[in-house]
Amino acid sequence: MRRLVVVFALVVAFAGFLGIGYVAFRFLLGSSSFSTSSAPPGWVEKKDPQGFIVQIPRGWSAVGDRTSGKVEIKGNSGESVTLWPVFVAARLNSSSATSIVRGLAKQLSPAAEWLGPEPMGPSAIRLRGRSGSDLLTAAMAWNTSNKGTAGLVYLISCPEARYQSSQDAFVHILESFRMFGPPASEEKGQELPRFVRWDDPREHAFSVDVPEGWMANGGMFRFASVDTRPVVDAASPDGTIHITGGDKDIPPFTMPNQMLAFAGFREGSWYSPGYGVQMMVRRYQTGAEFVRSYVESKIAPQCIGLVFDETRDRPDISRAINAIYAQFSNSGVRTQLSTGETAFHCQSRGQPMNGYYLAGTMSTLMTGNGLWNVQILYGFLAPSAQTRQAQAILEHMVQSFQYNPQWSAMQSGIAMQTSKIVTQTNNEITNMIDSSYWNRQKTLDEISRRRSNATLGVEDVIDPLTGDQMKVESGSNYYWIDQHGAIVGTNTDTRPNLDFRKMVQLP
Repeated sequence: MRRLVVVFALVVAFAGFLGIGYVAFRFLLGSSSFSTSSAPPGWVEKKDPQGFIVQIPRGWSAVGDRTSGKVEIKGNSGESVTLWPVFVAARLNSSSATSIVRGLAKQLSPAAEWLGPEPMGPSAIRLRGRSGSDLLTAAMAWNTSNKGTAGLVYLISCPEARYQSSQDAFVHILESFRMFGPPASEEKGQELPRFVRWDDPREHAFSVDVPEGWMANGGMFRFASVDTRPVVDAASPDGTIHITGGDKDIPPFTMPNQMLAFAGFREGSWYSPGYGVQMMVRRYQTGAEFVRSYVESKIAPQCIGLVFDETRDRPDISRAINAIYAQFSNSGVRTQLSTGETAFHCQSRGQPMNGYYLAGTMSTLMTGNGLWNVQILYGFLAPSAQTRQAQAILEHMVQSFQYNPQWSAMQSGIAMQTSKIVTQTNNEITNMIDSSYWNRQKTLDEISRRRSNATLGVEDVIDPLTGDQMKVESGSNYYWIDQHGAIVGTNTDTRPNLDFRKMVQLP
């Protein structure tokens, strides 16, 4: 999956879009020539493993940024070509497209001075600019569908003395640029296997669906009357795909405080509040903090050259699950769940692997005391070619997990509440996995959500009526503005009232 095609898939999904984009740029750049499919003498064709093919003059470089989706092409004399696919969940017009081009162009060349926009037909726009002694051209061609607008932004930069003579080269680079999908071999074997029901062999506390023929282990591990830890560990017959839920080695935790420190229980020590429970004294970790540290400690030893692709909090999922638990909270005790996820890649057994883990840490705060435990922990490690299959299997397993009502009744006397919590929570967890990093690489509707300013916690949005660009606090899926300039964020595509219009989110 580590290919730029996962980002560029949004463009391919709109039939005919590439033809529009590249033909448009023959006149967007002001060049009259038309390049052929064969590389000119002195040129080479680069097929990048991240998912693109492009022809460039010998000695030039072409590098893809898998995080942002950009492709940077650099020449030997200051020439550069940047290609940046974008997707917004709205139908753009020339005004909003111009704002997007300006915003991205400013990111790529902050010091540039730009002239006014030049419409180039109903679905293309061009800007000309200058940065020191360099001339620049920024342009965007786009296409719309009922899912939104896909576009491809181009930025050309070249010393003024070489710009005119380099135009034909730029056109050929743009026309030769192509995206490619996973090899045919990677698309094989992606069908879901047949599932069979697997019952906890230890206490018959729960059951879950696992693929037929897979090796499944685990069960309900009981460390004390109130310390039980469900675990499922499933591996494909060849051992290449590994899916886990829970970990018996993760104990409950108590947060450090002055009373514990005075009694000699410092961080890292073990403390027993009674009933045979052993708790580790440890500072609270959010879901995102815990899941990354878990992968570093548990997965890294079997994963050579582990690289994190993305680690993020999921406040949207936390809110949904916290609302579920709030229905069953006791007064005087504040319970809060923090969820986070991480995606990574590495090498194992001589082949590239992709991994994904999500975790939810539950904190329980009382007067002067704080406890926490890992309430949710699911993940997989699989060959890159089977990432989608592993994710689909994980989703099915999570959705199928059920506690045995008799065991729940024996354990806590709240069988109906436990069943309701688990069912609702599993639905939320499945939604989280479905919008995870690896799946968003294949899903058009999630592309625009990756373009937020994570450091500042803000997003760039555009008023489609005025073309004004502004920053808003991130955390919502949609943003709306009324005639008085009031901005509202929502998680669903539902207009707050008739006075509001939807804003365009910059990628």
